[in-house]
Amino acid sequence: MKNFKTLLFITLMSSFCLTAQNKDTKKADKHFARFEFVKAAESYNKLVENGKADDYVYGQLAESYYNIFNTEAAERWYAKALETSEKPEMVYKYSQMLKANGKYEASNQQMDKFATMRPADNRAIAFRKNPDYLPKILEQGKKFNVQNADFNSTQSDFGGILHDGKLYITSGRNDNRKTYGWNDQPYLDIYTIVKNADSTYQEATLANKKINTKFHEGLVSFTPDGKTMYFSRESYFEKDFQKDSLSSTRFSQLYLFKATKLGDDWDMVENLAINSENYSVKNPSVSADGKTLYFSSNMPGGFGDFDIYKAAINADGTIGEPENLGQKINTEGQEMFPYISSNNTLYFSSNGHLGLGGLDVFYTKEIDGKLAPARNVGIPINSNADDFAFIIDEENGDGFVSSNREGGKGSDDIYEFKKLQPLCDVLISATVLDDKTREPISGAAVTLYDSEGNKVVSKMTNTQGIAEFIVECDEDSELEVVMDGFDSKKVPVKGTNEEENNIQISLDPIEKLITPVKIDLAPIFFEFDKSNITAQAAFELDKLVQIMKKYPEMVISATSHTDERGPEAYNTGLSDRRAKTTVQYVISKGIDASRISGVGKGESEPKIDCSAGCTKEQHAENRRSEFLIVSGAPVAE
Repeated sequence: MKNFKTLLFITLMSSFCLTAQNKDTKKADKHFARFEFVKAAESYNKLVENGKADDYVYGQLAESYYNIFNTEAAERWYAKALETSEKPEMVYKYSQMLKANGKYEASNQQMDKFATMRPADNRAIAFRKNPDYLPKILEQGKKFNVQNADFNSTQSDFGGILHDGKLYITSGRNDNRKTYGWNDQPYLDIYTIVKNADSTYQEATLANKKINTKFHEGLVSFTPDGKTMYFSRESYFEKDFQKDSLSSTRFSQLYLFKATKLGDDWDMVENLAINSENYSVKNPSVSADGKTLYFSSNMPGGFGDFDIYKAAINADGTIGEPENLGQKINTEGQEMFPYISSNNTLYFSSNGHLGLGGLDVFYTKEIDGKLAPARNVGIPINSNADDFAFIIDEENGDGFVSSNREGGKGSDDIYEFKKLQPLCDVLISATVLDDKTREPISGAAVTLYDSEGNKVVSKMTNTQGIAEFIVECDEDSELEVVMDGFDSKKVPVKGTNEEENNIQISLDPIEKLITPVKIDLAPIFFEFDKSNITAQAAFELDKLVQIMKKYPEMVISATSHTDERGPEAYNTGLSDRRAKTTVQYVISKGIDASRISGVGKGESEPKIDCSAGCTKEQHAENRRSEFLIVSGAPVAE
């Protein structure tokens, strides 16, 4: 993917090639300036063999290999160059190559060095905030099944978007094209592949000559009505380029174009007005409602090499003013390959956010007008190589991602995937504390309930008083905490899109419920005209059971009350049934029948006077049980 990813002037004309050039490096430098990195590496290596190398040559060698993703060679020469040089961006790239080669500890050491050199860099800030990010990405679970696609070639293949039964990809498989000096592969074209009813694919076919030229073409995206296709192409076709006066090397940009469907094919190709000979615009993605175009660009005013932008697609088909998506998405590195899905989740690739190496796929979503923090999709979508051009059908979970990871057929391959689990999840970390001592409580039972009140799972707190749960993003839930000697508690947990939701739950000693005359439980509510014990009632009654077991001499009288609706005699009978049900529940938990009695008070002792009328909630308060201490109350200390 390096052959198309950074066809940009400003990235390649980096600080490494602005110093220490001399007559010995002239040939190699010329290849480098022309993006001919294979030949450039050969020439710089000859200088090393002839004893004419210095930190400039080592740095240029590292850059050449970096641009063709030869990670082992790039690592070697970055290390050599950094023996006598301390350029922050070189240190960062060295850390990325170490990570790409699976040397995570060494990579973190270089990231620490980079963060010290550039503490205000967002990449450094993110690393300092979360230096142990790698295990979290690796351990978050495989949410996708990923398979190398059968239609890949031995050249570069990437992209993959289905439209009208055809898969559109970008590929360098056309051997009739000239080779590109970046990696000695043919120039890229857009291909279509018919998908059969059995989900197999036919042979790839070149898109027509209105779409493909002798220069690079890139990824495509379609409007919802299927009448317009956006795609990228080198600006050479428009005769737009810049020329280096010293080397006579021409530098192109990447432009966005749109084509219109005429009959069964594409025609009427137009250059978009947002293009400029001073910067690149690429990787188009049209929103599901057809009103917004997302793309990546290195236009002035961004935060890094390439940033992700969006622009309105006006009713007349023109494109509005580009809007940078901001620093939650864009870093000092590269953010590219945006894809806005049908549920408005934005997927993109970045080498600036914390990842596994090279480009990783991330996602975010707009909530209440603001973009949520970018999150790593995780393995196996991401690897320690470049992973990009992620596209998904949110309805069935099928999609494509491209990668130059090991084991592929070509330099870049397209991988088909199936989503197995919800992508977005939140770690709820519940810490249970003794409210009196503020010490963590080990061995407390913490139960997670979903938004419908269904029990999901129970866990015991560890020695730090922590129990952890994984829930889906934006899903409300509830935690119930029970521990001997403490007042049990239920805590609602509001759904969030953050990666972690830290909840602190303080428990009071169970004695706090004991007053001189009664056990002060939360109201035991009953449903209208019913006497059965509800889940809420059982939660409170279990506290009574715990107290009575701790104080075996205690004797309790349970009184049950109704509201004033219904005949008085009926209410007296209903309250008596509720009192008996309450007593039976306590007895079922191991309390001797001689220690608890129950009596129904009917509507004779309302908590709220409803003679002038009551609300539904006030009637509910009158339907209650209370627990009076007959004898055996603990002696106050």
